[in-house]
Amino acid sequence: MKSLEQQINELNENLVKQLPSEVLAIFGQSIHELKAQGVEESSIGTGEKFPDFNLLNMNSKAIALKELLKNGKVIVAFFRGSWCPYCAVGI
Repeated sequence: MKSLEQQINELNENLVKQLPSEVLAIFGQSIHELKAQGVEESSIGTGEKFPDFNLLNMNSKAIALKELLKNGKVIVAFFRGSWCPYCAVGI
């Protein structure tokens, strides 16, 4: 079975083949800008504790990360350029 890192790398390779060069240039520029702002250095790293937060669930009810963690592991996904009220899902 492929690791998550391998799957992401393959996804990125396929994406590069499908996107127009203008879009890739915009992505590259925004990544450069984020790095220039020091986002990488201030981001949470692997193994670090994630701060508690609240998000709305599918019923527009505020759910705290600490409450989701009572049921087990949680995946937090961030979608570039979009807002998703349902992005905190307990697994």
